[in-house]
Amino acid sequence: MPPAWFQRYVSTRYTNHRVSILGKNIHYRCWSRHNKPGLLFVHGYGAHSHWWDFIAPAFAENFDVVAIDLSGAGDSEHRDIYEARIFASEIIGVCKDAGLLSPTVVGHSFGGAMARVAAWESGNELAGSVLVDTVLSREGRQRTAAANTKSGQRTRIRYYDSLAEGAKRFRLRPAQPCRNQFILDYIARHSLAPGANGYSFKLDQALFSKMQTGAGTGEELPEATTMIAESRCPIGIIYGENSRIFTADSTAMLKNLLSDDLIQCVPDSHHHVFLDQPLAFIEVLRNLLPKLHAGITGHQGDPVPN
Repeated sequence: MPPAWFQRYVSTRYTNHRVSILGKNIHYRCWSRHNKPGLLFVHGYGAHSHWWDFIAPAFAENFDVVAIDLSGAGDSEHRDIYEARIFASEIIGVCKDAGLLSPTVVGHSFGGAMARVAAWESGNELAGSVLVDTVLSREGRQRTAAANTKSGQRTRIRYYDSLAEGAKRFRLRPAQPCRNQFILDYIARHSLAPGANGYSFKLDQALFSKMQTGAGTGEELPEATTMIAESRCPIGIIYGENSRIFTADSTAMLKNLLSDDLIQCVPDSHHHVFLDQPLAFIEVLRNLLPKLHAGITGHQGDPVPN
């Protein structure tokens, strides 16, 4: 039986919205719209907006909270070509369509990398960006379709006779232990959609094989540390103590770019930080947001929920 706090959060009402961005319908959900500071949550690769259902409502009292389905994931349309700048445009486009005021973007893993690009390119339109256990590589080049031949081989859609059967196939990637099976069960149920041939996972299985550099322009992005250093808005970091993705080297590199209070560790958690320690993650993010905003506003930011 899921705990009461989880049931309360996932039962919080939200509204569904769609906006056309670069020719595709992008789906997002809103938990509140009261002209308060905006908070946009961005999922990781293979995930979708429902990964935030037990996190986002915790902030709905003091923020206008939104969670996006990036193209190729969740209930957003798939593309023939994907590129980091396209995902960054989706993030900024949803912020605008939702009417978010001074939005802060919180992105996990792959979503954090896309939030980093948005902060570097369009940070003047954001109040800040929080990167959650996002890989910090010195290599700025994106993988092209040619480099993703192996990923592209797994494009066959597999169908299941029932939602329950499909949900049994749900796995975390990268693999890690997670004691909160009730969270995994919830996410798994929202990861599939029914069709004429049965249930299938919503994710575009060929997403990485369709990734292009510079959206056809040939322009490569700077390395991650350069983007953080040149970001047009404040950057905050949250990572899992036991993460295999965010390493000690990552922390060392960031200490030359960010103040210590903007780099926060969640104890006893792995890469999927907020699946392992959801309540601790909420508390860390609550405490980080005013510090992040103080970096440009000169005050302790807007109140955060208790």
